[in-house]
Amino acid sequence: MSIAQLAGTAVGYSRAMDAIASQTQDPTLVQDPARLAIFQQQMYYAQTGYTLTARAMQDMHREDQVLGEMLRDA
Repeated sequence: MSIAQLAGTAVGYSRAMDAIASQTQDPTLVQDPARLAIFQQQMYYAQTGYTLTARAMQDMHREDQVLGEMLRDA
């Protein structure tokens, strides 16, 4: 997977978090334990996906830097 593909995935997770967070405008959300549990689970998975994608992008960037240094030193 390329950094561009990972960036697209991160944008998708970010949009998902925005859509999920918009549910907080509904005052009945906290009154329904089942809906609140679903909301919390959705947000957890979106945040986790975003975090893991960002870490993968950082790892790829570091690998590119190391490879660049190795090629420069060769």
